[in-house]
Amino acid sequence: MTEPRYSFTATLLPTGKVLAVDGGTNDSALATAELYDPVAGMWTVTGSMSSVRGDHRATLLPDGSVLVAGGSTDCIACTIEVAAVYALSSGSWAVTDSLHTPRADHTATLLPDGTVLVAGGQSDGIATPTSELYMTR
Repeated sequence: MTEPRYSFTATLLPTGKVLAVDGGTNDSALATAELYDPVAGMWTVTGSMSSVRGDHRATLLPDGSVLVAGGSTDCIACTIEVAAVYALSSGSWAVTDSLHTPRADHTATLLPDGTVLVAGGQSDGIATPTSELYMTR
């Protein structure tokens, strides 16, 4: 990798590359992403996020883009509701509609109709039994 990270997500893209997003280092949370090319065996930096996060979830959408939702900032109990979509064609992120509930360590599952079921996790350090359907655009 181009930089050390933990609590990040890794998503296999339709191109065969892997998108690694955010997470943290020993010192702070990250707002960066990189692509792994298994053919070349190399990592390259791609578009950065607008905010740092770890313990988030990434979901590959039917159009090949990646939804990254929720997570926590440098403060372990500071969860966020921010969501962004990565466009492989441009290598850039666009902030999209936020989650209704800030959450980290949750699940995010793509449903057959293209919505994403976001469930559970913790919100500001307290486990949450809530769920929501995230409508992708």
